[in-house]
Amino acid sequence: MCTRSIVGLMVALACAGVAAEGPATLEVVVPEGTVSVGDRVPVRVVARGGDGLLWGELRVVVPTGGPWEVVDGPQTVAGARPPAWQVELAPMELGEVPLPDFQVTVRPPDGEPQDVTPASTPSLQVASVLPTDQEAEPAPLKDPVGVEGFPWEWLVPALMVLVPLVAVAAWWLRRRRSKISTDPAFRLPPLEQLKALLEELEPRIGREPAEGLCDRLASGFRRYLERRTGEPALEMTSFELRGLARGRGWPEAVQRSIHRVMEVADGVRFGRKRVVEAELKAAVSAAGEAASDLEHHLDALEQRLEAAS
Repeated sequence: MCTRSIVGLMVALACAGVAAEGPATLEVVVPEGTVSVGDRVPVRVVARGGDGLLWGELRVVVPTGGPWEVVDGPQTVAGARPPAWQVELAPMELGEVPLPDFQVTVRPPDGEPQDVTPASTPSLQVASVLPTDQEAEPAPLKDPVGVEGFPWEWLVPALMVLVPLVAVAAWWLRRRRSKISTDPAFRLPPLEQLKALLEELEPRIGREPAEGLCDRLASGFRRYLERRTGEPALEMTSFELRGLARGRGWPEAVQRSIHRVMEVADGVRFGRKRVVEAELKAAVSAAGEAASDLEHHLDALEQRLEAAS
């Protein structure tokens, strides 16, 4: 993560006992610059001033469906003096997004507890994972479905027909899954499994919704990376995958292909971006190229290790 800048959040405590010890403040350390949608953003909150106060736990107020999600924490930084807390947040909206509210309860030795809350809320600039020359268009909202005029008299006959059909379909799916689990074709090596998925996805481009195709592309590509490298790629964000590729010293071509795959997939899934068929086909192709280049790199590395041993 790039150099951090410190945004001071001054919080005055309206308490005579606290004022005698000097004003208490919270200092929030956030990454400098722009982050992307879905990135894990480390935030460090540090207690300043308020000598003699007993500091409680940090609370992060994140509304359901809001612009931020708590990925990890908050956790108290062990041994930190003054007290400090660490929390990881993920932005879910684009633009200048205010951070959520932070709260810490402090207790003077001989007074009532007080909640420390920020006097102002800092913001982070959140960018799309797609190129800047492409404008994101939100998907149109569907009209609400009403219940007026519903033919309730048909409900019972319809259920009498549908319930047996659902039972038969469930039985068929269980048999199919059982067959798949024992079929040697579904126990392919990582690269062959990914290639089979890409060959299945490409002809579906333009005929099926892009969101579903991008979900399968992203999860299948992550599954390949996890099986081939042993890294928990299925649990990583796109930002962490790019960091993994850089940290492991994978070839630049592999890093570029990973970036291309994830920026298209995340743009469609999280940014509700409409993409043309050529972009989806390029992302599918980039996944195959990344896997092939990575195989060559890892094979060469394994050969050097065997020769050295």
